[in-house]
Amino acid sequence: MTLYTRRQILVLLILLAIAGFGLAVGHWRRARPDAVDYLEQLDRAPVPSSNLTAPRSGDGAPAPTSSEPEPRHKRRRKEPRESERPRGAPADAPAETIDVNRATTIELTSLPGIGPALARRIVDTRDADGPFAPVDELARVRGMSARKVEKLRAFVTIAR
Repeated sequence: MTLYTRRQILVLLILLAIAGFGLAVGHWRRARPDAVDYLEQLDRAPVPSSNLTAPRSGDGAPAPTSSEPEPRHKRRRKEPRESERPRGAPADAPAETIDVNRATTIELTSLPGIGPALARRIVDTRDADGPFAPVDELARVRGMSARKVEKLRAFVTIAR
């Protein structure tokens, strides 16, 4: 005598597979926050309107339509921040420095090369492991290379 029928076993296996898939997606989201932020930005991007009929110009000829989507760099580009300097500005003369041990994630995203996910990891690392003593300790944050730390050195300070 069996405890469950074949249908019940099949339903249980399907539910177990769905739960396992949900756990795998959650693990992937925690392991790759940058990719998750990128995908969420794509989800929030405005949908381009598509007209099924081509608009007509005054002479009766159809206006040329493009079936190609708008280039990605135009959709993903955010409005420039006031704190961004032009490309030719010297790196050793920052507009204002930010204290890494007191900055919020929003303040950290104003730094060049720091996105929302990396700013969140900086704050999480600071909260978990304590404040940063020298600027070089930013390298303990996952995603912060020594090269990126050197680029940020002119923009950040460490208050004691």
